[in-house]
Amino acid sequence: MTFKLIVLLFTSIVISSCLGQTESKKTSISGKLFSSEGKTVYLNKIDHFDYLNDKFTIDSTTVSKNGEFRFNGQNLDSQLVSLTTEKFKPYTYQIFSAAPQTYYFGNCEKFFTSIPTFYVTDEESIDINWYETQSIDSISSPNNSGLAQIQLREFYLNSKKIDASNLNYDNKQDFEENWEQMLIEKDFDLKKVNFENIKLEKSFDNYLYTEIYLGHLNQFLNWFEEHFPGDVKTSIQNPKLENFYSNIFSEYKRHKWNSKSLEYYKFTERYVNHYMNIQTKSFEHYHKPSNKKRELAAMVLDGKNKERYLTLVDKQLKNVL
Repeated sequence: MTFKLIVLLFTSIVISSCLGQTESKKTSISGKLFSSEGKTVYLNKIDHFDYLNDKFTIDSTTVSKNGEFRFNGQNLDSQLVSLTTEKFKPYTYQIFSAAPQTYYFGNCEKFFTSIPTFYVTDEESIDINWYETQSIDSISSPNNSGLAQIQLREFYLNSKKIDASNLNYDNKQDFEENWEQMLIEKDFDLKKVNFENIKLEKSFDNYLYTEIYLGHLNQFLNWFEEHFPGDVKTSIQNPKLENFYSNIFSEYKRHKWNSKSLEYYKFTERYVNHYMNIQTKSFEHYHKPSNKKRELAAMVLDGKNKERYLTLVDKQLKNVL
């Protein structure tokens, strides 16, 4: 066999292999829409680190007379996507574009339940029945291909329920006791997660793990900062003596969090703003984008989250200037 023939055979094998890998990652989304209004269905990508991007619509398709729709062969590996019957920006894009300082507010379950929202991994197909309403849409999966998506929807629907502990975010009370109650609540919610998969950064279970774990930390910090401003001030002015924040933020680098998680974006923003607070020695929930903030973020962040965040700040600075 000649050298050229060997090279050609090797090249064809590599190309075929690569094509096969690409093809295996493609997902078809189909379903039946129960709505008197919808004529077109839009498939939208949601990336909270890229909320200034106007190119969020991946594809659109026409709804048939009997309500059926289908998106063929979409490359949606490790993507958070939504379905809508009108073309509009994802809800978090709308909010953060207009008021980025509101990032720390509690997670609104309606972001992800008012329209079908999926975290897609390696599914070949997802088939749903979609019941469109004026408030919270409902979905079911006639062939069980969308069970993970229904699990995700049920998690968001029940995310505001506190029933596994004595956690109290309505009043001021001993914060160490409330911390212990939060841990109980967090561990209760994490029963929904398959821990064998959370080390896979892009897995469905890691997405859910990230939303739950960081969601509880974000919510606790919201409560703590509202009710204990004196302790917050001490932690900022004497970070080496008071380790409250450092203990919490140490969690940030202990795991490969899922980048599509809203709570991961919020925790990253909170993390950077915390170090801005230490520099200014005063507490602010949010510091506006600036070259100083960008330089600090480049120092305290690392890995992929650093690249994502700095890209976002660059876009923010262009909008400001």
